[in-house]
Amino acid sequence: MEFITIGSLISEIRTAKNVTRKSLSYGVCSEHVLQELESDRYASDGLMLDILLQRLGQSPDKFEMVLGSKLFNMIRLRDLIEEAVYRGKRKLAELLLQNYPSRTHVDEMYHHRMEAFLIYHMDGNCALAAEHLHRSIIRTLPAYSYEHFYDQMERYLLSTVELENLLALERMHLEADPGVSSILPVSKHHLERCMNYIENHFSDDEERAKLISKCAWLTARICYLEKDYMQAIVSCKKGVAQLRKNTILYFMLPLLELMVRSETALGIAPDRSKWVQYYDILTFLWKGYTPKWYPTDALLHNCCQRDYHLDHELIRSERESKRMTQAQLAADIYQNTESLSRVETGTVAPNNKTFEKIMDKLGLEKRRYNGCVITRSFEVMELKRSIDGFLMRRNYQQAREATDRLKSALDMEISENQMVVSLYEILTAKALDEMTSAEALEQLKKLSGRFMRFEEKTFSHIPMRNEVLVINNICISLCGTGRWDEAVDLYRIALEKIRSSKVDVKYRYRSYQLLYNNYIHEHQGKDIVEALEELQLEFLCGKAMTLPLCIDNILQILIRNDVPIKDCDEWIKAVYYICDLFYFEKDKQIYKQFLENSRSIELID
Repeated sequence: MEFITIGSLISEIRTAKNVTRKSLSYGVCSEHVLQELESDRYASDGLMLDILLQRLGQSPDKFEMVLGSKLFNMIRLRDLIEEAVYRGKRKLAELLLQNYPSRTHVDEMYHHRMEAFLIYHMDGNCALAAEHLHRSIIRTLPAYSYEHFYDQMERYLLSTVELENLLALERMHLEADPGVSSILPVSKHHLERCMNYIENHFSDDEERAKLISKCAWLTARICYLEKDYMQAIVSCKKGVAQLRKNTILYFMLPLLELMVRSETALGIAPDRSKWVQYYDILTFLWKGYTPKWYPTDALLHNCCQRDYHLDHELIRSERESKRMTQAQLAADIYQNTESLSRVETGTVAPNNKTFEKIMDKLGLEKRRYNGCVITRSFEVMELKRSIDGFLMRRNYQQAREATDRLKSALDMEISENQMVVSLYEILTAKALDEMTSAEALEQLKKLSGRFMRFEEKTFSHIPMRNEVLVINNICISLCGTGRWDEAVDLYRIALEKIRSSKVDVKYRYRSYQLLYNNYIHEHQGKDIVEALEELQLEFLCGKAMTLPLCIDNILQILIRNDVPIKDCDEWIKAVYYICDLFYFEKDKQIYKQFLENSRSIELID
């Protein structure tokens, strides 16, 4: 059976877009290194892979990654450096940066990027931060110059990371000399070029949204300084629209804040503005339920939505579930069991070829980089993600039509693809009343046989993304047949399994948050602690996939604790406006009717 690797996928996209190795590798690595990477013979750090994929207009967030400890520790190190800066822990941040390797141009770019980040956030020295950003930019874009580069942007391939560096540099120039009017037209011209580049070169919706929102905010700030408040609002709306469509929470607040200030400058009454309602609700939630150090407008920060797994955890857990000895698994792969033992403890990581052999022997269709489905096409991965969006917003007929297209586009001989398509077929049939909960439960139990023993409630490994979707819908079907206690128990066991990993739950946001939200909802307890933890994780990861549901869980707990309904009105309004903000239309209508008919609260629609 043929599986796609990250290297071959980069090669396929590059070839399909008629991009040469020379232009893709420019400033990042040599053509030879790129050739080795595409042939799966070069073990690259994830940041280099991210930049290459982003230069091709795609998002690395499409993947669920099975990593060795060394590569995962690099991801954690980058996060720890960023957090240390936000927390104001200079010595720790500098120590961590000293321990960050400097092997490649990408490493050097990252060093200067973080130096600028530290200087700006801790010292407020925009001029010095700009110097480091300039050095960061030229490490992967050697031809860059502030005066001439923007008129030649179309000649280059730029990643999200590199565009963020460019946007951050514009911010430093604006904030270093805010009173110098001559800077404004130059910066506006640069930002216009950046926006054109983003819209023309990024085919992935979420990557576009992340960048457009930041670029639009900077442009709106210039318009505000020029007292062109209407244009500032137009620019902010452009950024907000992208975030809304992609259920991205991070960077929504600064856009709304600037929009509200611009409306105030135009004399628009706050009680007639829906943007004020959005801003007030998000500010209330952000200030109350995120750490005080967490950023709202950092251009070098992004929402976190990948799923990471450790290879040694997966291998050992799956081997033990199949009751295989180390000797049995090592046979024909390693010369001795000691080599496999070092792999299972995370001491060493198997190379990609050896990892594939181990997966094949364990009967798993997993590779280092796994899409939501097994395909060579990013468009097909995006189609799968669109189905998740339709289901989330209860657009079931659209989900069914997209599932039919997905089925036609996939190799249905692959069992992983069979599981995904079967799951969607079951969900849409059940939602459209063509299948009972009991019938759906029996079919879902069959799907789960590949990774769990239903009666014993045990898993052969920490559930991966597609498996989590099956587990979640088994629990929903259990509730639909009146078996709430079983559903809550299965949610609890699955969550405990995920928490048992060395990988923090924030690195499994999409999987963990889905199960956690529904567990809290079905548990129906009176303890609000878990619901607030869920809300905090949603903000920390910067996505809004379950945000209305998080708020609703808190609201229901308040009601179960006999909090007077009038004291719950703000939470009810919060659910309504967040549903409205992120297009959860059916849930929005439920709360709208309640607020208007039962609470006589006037809403801005």
